[in-house]
Amino acid sequence: MRIICLSILLLALTPLHADVIFRDSFESGDMSTTNSDGFAWGRNNRTSIVTMNPQCGDLHPGDPTVIYNNKKICNGPIEGRNWQAYDGDNSLRFRYPAGENQTEQRFSLGTRYMPEFWMRYFIRVPDNFYQGTKNNKFLAIWVDTYDRPGDVTWQTRPAGNGSANLVYQDGGVTSGETDPTPFISVPDDRGKWMEIIVHYKSASSRSASDGIIELYRKWVGKPNYEIIHRKTNANTFEVGSAKQGIHKGYFFGWANDPYDVDTEWLLDNVEIFDDLHFPNRPQIER
Repeated sequence: MRIICLSILLLALTPLHADVIFRDSFESGDMSTTNSDGFAWGRNNRTSIVTMNPQCGDLHPGDPTVIYNNKKICNGPIEGRNWQAYDGDNSLRFRYPAGENQTEQRFSLGTRYMPEFWMRYFIRVPDNFYQGTKNNKFLAIWVDTYDRPGDVTWQTRPAGNGSANLVYQDGGVTSGETDPTPFISVPDDRGKWMEIIVHYKSASSRSASDGIIELYRKWVGKPNYEIIHRKTNANTFEVGSAKQGIHKGYFFGWANDPYDVDTEWLLDNVEIFDDLHFPNRPQIER
């Protein structure tokens, strides 16, 4: 799929806090951040809040330190780690130990985003990223029941020489993967922060194919956004569910080809919007 550049003005002139319904930059040092809808993080599953500026023990600025893993802790300094957050002091670490398949962070939105859901967040590519020969989970969002029609799953797939394409599934793993699009280039993109924007619109009925699935990406420091995936005839309606609208999700997840060495992603500045509050909708340059 050809990557299309977006206007440099996309969100760039809009403060990150504009009309945001939920935001967590992990500066609280725990996973308690919520909002009036009742957003809630799930338990840490090989995830933890990390910092380079610890405020605990006898540690000093520059000491890589774990400060939260299902409870407040002070574990550091841990040599050889670069846990510099995108914004502020803290970020959420996703640790895949060598040869292990699983790390994920689940969340519940507390309400249903109907009919449209927007999310923006920042991800740092591991310094040693290398995509294996199979698929690894990147993001999943769903209505009521995980992996049913109406849900969307994104996964990385090998693009050769350790690089990765990004694919998506309209219906979670109940449907086939589509649109393999260049996503991470090895070694050029190692250690870089990217901004991700996800847009989901529910289909109007079980028989309609008028839902929307979009994922945009901008490398931090670059002027333009790219549209990685765009589908405007999606089957985003969960059959059998009493209500529609995205309700839950998780970041990362199962790696079908585990990394050969310890590999760590960082997540920062997670923001949630409904359609009325998203500040500037992406406009594709013509």
